[in-house]
Order: sequence, then C-alpha cells, then structure tokens
Amino acid sequence: MQQTVLKGYLLALIGVCILSPDALLIRLSGDDPWLIAAWRGILTGIMILIYNQWIDRRSLKSQKANSGYRYYVNMVLFAFSSFFFTYAISNANVTDVLVIIAFTPLLSALLSAVFLREKVLLRTWIATLVCGIGLAILFSQAGGSSKPLGLASAAACAILLAAQFVIMRSCPEANLSSSMAFGALLGGMVCMLVSGFAILPGTQMLAVLAIGFIVSPISFVLFVYSLRYITAAETSLIMLLESVLGSLLVWLFLGEHPTLATTLAGVLILGTLSIYSFLALRELRQTSVLSAST
Repeated sequence: MQQTVLKGYLLALIGVCILSPDALLIRLSGDDPWLIAAWRGILTGIMILIYNQWIDRRSLKSQKANSGYRYYVNMVLFAFSSFFFTYAISNANVTDVLVIIAFTPLLSALLSAVFLREKVLLRTWIATLVCGIGLAILFSQAGGSSKPLGLASAAACAILLAAQFVIMRSCPEANLSSSMAFGALLGGMVCMLVSGFAILPGTQMLAVLAIGFIVSPISFVLFVYSLRYITAAETSLIMLLESVLGSLLVWLFLGEHPTLATTLAGVLILGTLSIYSFLALRELRQTSVLSAST
C-alpha cells in the first residue's frame, strides 16, 4: 500500500515537470489560439493513444472497465479544458493563467468531498490554503496585460481540470487515458474547422510538435496513472508546481520578469509542497515500519 502511494506521488511529480514547458511552447506557437488548439489537440490525442497502448496492452474496451458515462463526460471535459487553456495562454499573462489554474487543488478537494465522499487529509487542506495565499499574493501584483476573456478561460480550465481529476479518481480500476485522447481529438478537429486547415510557419510548428508529441500526452498519461494511487486533491496539489516552473520558463526564455510578489509566492508554494511531501513520506515510512513489526 505504501509503495503504491509513493508511486502515485512520483508519477504526478514527473508529469508536472514534463508539463511545465507547455505554456512557454504555446506562446512560441504564435497568436492564433484556434489553430494552436487544433494542432495541439489532434497531435496530443494521437500520441496519448500510442503511449497509453504501449503501457497498457489491454483493449480499449477492457481499459474502460465499468466507467460507464464517466468515460464520455471526461472526454468532453478534456476537449473543453484543452481549448480553454490554449485560449487563456494566448490572451492573458502566463503567470496570471497559471495562478488561476493552480487553484485546481482546492476545487478538486471540494468536489471529491461532495461527490466521492472522500476523506481529505488535514494536511492537504492546510497545504492548499497556504498555497492559495501564496497565489493570491502573486495575483494581487499581476500586470494589466491580461484580457478578461483570457482570465475567464483560465478559470473555466481550472474547474474542468478539477472535475476530470474527480471523475478519474471515482473509477481507479479503469484507465481513462483513451477518453482524454478522444477528447483531445474531438476538440482539435472542432478548432480546425473553425480556424481552417493551415500549417504553422517554421519554429511555431516545431513548438506545437513538441507539445503534441511529448509535453501534453506524456504528462496527461502520467496524471491518469497517478490517480490510481493517490487522491485527486493530492495529484492536483502537486500540479501547483507548474505555476512556478511554467512562469519561470516564460521569464527565462521570453523575458517576462517576475515581480517581488512572484518570487515570494514561489518560495511559499515550493516551501509548502516540500513540507507536505516530507510529512507524507514520513507517514509512509512509519506505517511501513508498523506493518513490518506486526
């Protein structure tokens, strides 16, 4: 039991590290959110199917297990959340977007408690609250470059992500990676119809290819598998790291300098996550010792 929980934390952490360049690559892909979302969705969908089938050799029907309607709800939610994220990054300050999406853990914890009757550990609530304070500090100092519709899209993305975590957590025996793949394909094809089929020029297309072949599919598959071992709130809490890492990458490569508030919030968030992880691992070790002695 302890090893499986640790495995869940590790999968989620690796997923966050791989996902961190997503916002930067979207920015490097140009300023047409519909076309970017189209290519990002189609490529991501195809690669999720490939990566997932490589890991889980069962048929798609077997992977769905008894997920029922949740499989299709998750598919639709993923289609919308992918577009909202792309649109938000294209129409708002990257830090603002990642700050809003970082509130996903609190939303996920609330939804899990309401719909799954899942016990949320006290340390998860405390860590989420402290991280929320850090993110509030960051958001209070945000610049005025963000469009209201871009911020609204980020909020919609956060809500949909939280709902997806809860759905996937509600059926841990099922592998819903394929529902995400079909959702990405669905959203990508709809966006392609809106934008018209076109190839992005030069380096912009390379950035989209990096997203579609590596960043999005691998990270999302890892998140799906992590939810088999840890709660939705814990998985999404680890994803808070993307707020800091994503903003840092945009600063390094695009010159969007972080403010003092950004630095303070980053220290607070990373410090909280470090303490949270330490306490979780210490509890695992203690439980393991007790199990071995009985």
